Amino acid sequence: MRIDLNAPTSEAPEPGQSTKSASQGGSGSTKGAGLAGADTASLSQDQGKVQELASQVNQMPEIRQDKVAALKSAIQQGSYPVTSGQAAEALLAAIQVSSAA
Repeated sequence: MRIDLNAPTSEAPEPGQSTKSASQGGSGSTKGAGLAGADTASLSQDQGKVQELASQVNQMPEIRQDKVAALKSAIQQGSYPVTSGQAAEALLAAIQVSSAA
């Protein structure tokens, strides 16, 4: 299922209000009248906030240089212990990811 965040949305009805659908016998033909039980989705008014947060995340760098520098320093000083089992698991995980792609 694909969700288009840029598509116009209609306001959801207030609780207690009824909505008229094609299955309730409206007059004339309606778009999707033959789609009984079709999936529908509606976005809340927080859509703008979600888009703003997504924009902020997209502006963040993929590689956090401060973390990389701290790890590099710890490795050089010998204070970052890695067991052979952890190294083997990481290698196998990398192989699985590259073979799946």
